[in-house]
Amino acid sequence: MRTEEKEEGEGEEQQWPSSRSAHEVLLIVLPYLHSLFELLSMTGVSRSLRDAIRDETALWTKIVVEPPLSSRLTDDILWEITSKSSGKLNTLILRQCLRITDKGLRRVVDANPLIRKIIVPGCTELTPEGIIGCVESLANVETLHINGVHRFTKDHLSALSTYLPHEGAIDVEVCPKCNQVMMIPSCSRASCNRGRRQERKCRGCWFCVSRCMECSLCLGSDTDIQEAACGGDSLCLECWLVLPKCRFCNKPYCTSHSSLRHDIATNDPSAQPMFECEACHYRAGTNPYDAFDYQI
Repeated sequence: MRTEEKEEGEGEEQQWPSSRSAHEVLLIVLPYLHSLFELLSMTGVSRSLRDAIRDETALWTKIVVEPPLSSRLTDDILWEITSKSSGKLNTLILRQCLRITDKGLRRVVDANPLIRKIIVPGCTELTPEGIIGCVESLANVETLHINGVHRFTKDHLSALSTYLPHEGAIDVEVCPKCNQVMMIPSCSRASCNRGRRQERKCRGCWFCVSRCMECSLCLGSDTDIQEAACGGDSLCLECWLVLPKCRFCNKPYCTSHSSLRHDIATNDPSAQPMFECEACHYRAGTNPYDAFDYQI
């Protein structure tokens, strides 16, 4: 009798995984998707999955738009996307969305009073006054990233600080060297981290202090400086050694400019990925080995 019950139980246990449809499994994965691009890609799997994604409010409480979708996002499209959250949007991340205006952002903010994070780096159509108005209308903004939004002044930062009292909530500050509102990275050099942050000699924006584009290390006279393929950017030796390099000029791209690489397809799956930097790619023409000519 027990043997029969055990066999029946084992049979049910074996059938359980197959009883779940592929869509049910995909629905479990959906909350872990990183960006809007990934979420929209899933809507193309089937009509039923598309409808499930559209109707699931929890999937739309965090909107992350980054390249390649950034250049296509408009105020109207942003409104349509954020409306799916039914007013429960809490995180809005728009990276390099050049067509988003103050009017479009304010419309979304007014309809979603629960927003706690506004991250809009490189959204050049936004203005300081527009962002201040959005933050002022919200009650619990914890994070505001505005690096790349132009025309911010010390007065604008002072106004924002009244609504964002937590230190580090804003990603920009006044550079002590040029007195401009810029992003001031933290230096990774051990000797620079011993004293107070406000007293560090290398404390300054990217324009005032030469830094490694990969790790933000300040590049002093005692640092072995290497050239990157990004065009004028520098790297410390440690970062230069580990980054993949152009097969012709042997220069690497930093991670933030890795999208500029021209990858070279290979039929060997075990071979390491190869690429050409932009300079070598355009100089090469029809014969890739012509890229060596400009180095002579």
